[in-house]
Amino acid sequence: MDPNVLAEAAQWFATLRDDRVDDDSRRQWRDWIAANPQHLQAWERVEAIGSQFDRLPARAARTALSVPGRRRRHLLGAAVLGGGACIAGLIGRDALPWQAWTAAYRTGVGETRDLRLADGTQVWLNTASAIDVAYDDAWRRLLLREGEILIDSAVDRQRPLVVDVAQGRLRALGTRFTVRQEGTTCHVAVFDGSVEIQPLGAAAQVVPAGKQARFAATSISTLEAADPARQAWRTGMLLANNQRLDDFLAELSRYRRGHLGCTPEVAHLRLVGAYPLGDTDRILQAVAGSLPVRIRTLTPWWVSVEAV
Repeated sequence: MDPNVLAEAAQWFATLRDDRVDDDSRRQWRDWIAANPQHLQAWERVEAIGSQFDRLPARAARTALSVPGRRRRHLLGAAVLGGGACIAGLIGRDALPWQAWTAAYRTGVGETRDLRLADGTQVWLNTASAIDVAYDDAWRRLLLREGEILIDSAVDRQRPLVVDVAQGRLRALGTRFTVRQEGTTCHVAVFDGSVEIQPLGAAAQVVPAGKQARFAATSISTLEAADPARQAWRTGMLLANNQRLDDFLAELSRYRRGHLGCTPEVAHLRLVGAYPLGDTDRILQAVAGSLPVRIRTLTPWWVSVEAV
């Protein structure tokens, strides 16, 4: 089956799980299903993956990722904090830097959080993320200390909305976009409006809706089509768009503590699907059910995906 069609089906699956989905989107989905028999086949395949999570309550991923405090952390596996000194090193690997720990708003591993700021701007924090907010009469300023955020900016023509990151500054031009810190680079995906990237040591560039880019302090990459997976986490979903297994596991590992990886002989295998993030162990079970791999659990905090 065409991976692009499967990817479209996975995107529709995530869209229909969104609380904000409207009747127009549902009609567009039905039209998409009716347009080509392959669309229905792809939808049934993606839906079958989702059915493996049927024992979870409806919208379980989003519920588990949004309930407050200790209960949320327990649901997503942070009880490993009581596991003793033998796992101290693994917990330390997941620790946020001190700037993130002291930030005004932050999430732990496996948590998400949504905020409505004073001006009406909506901000969602992904797993292990932290921001500070600094609004004054001239600027609406967010400081991304760690991780990833999705922003739906409110209009205020007198005060620009900017996001400061280690590599430079992003200026929102009436927009919806994601920002993710990835080591020495920052990734931006724009889904509505546009965003101006201003690296610390390079010329500014505007990223329009439907495009994404990665930038460092002195450079900006070539623009690419925005990946829908970049905002699917807001609805508690992890999308795989013909994705290599090693890349998929690297993304999944952001939502659980400890080590998660695969052996070299299976790293190249490809995945397409939409996976609810409420239970990462069940996602691994689903992967084992669709690829010639097995899940080897040495401890709850050391998991490897290997060839059958």
